[in-house]
Amino acid sequence: MLGRQLDMLDGFVRAEDGAVTVDWIVLTAAIIGLCLLVTIPAYTSSSGVAQALAARLVEIVTSLSDQ
Repeated sequence: MLGRQLDMLDGFVRAEDGAVTVDWIVLTAAIIGLCLLVTIPAYTSSSGVAQALAARLVEIVTSLSDQ
């Protein structure tokens, strides 16, 4: 009985079926991490530009409506 359980445990330890799943999870997490590393700085730096552009557009529209 114990020998059979040890054989089952040995088979479980040596199985490589889940290795591909773990690889995909790690690769997916790495891709998401890289996307965040690129997206967050681009988003934060572009918000200042967007605010400046909005202020300039308001200025132009206001000056056109005053004419």
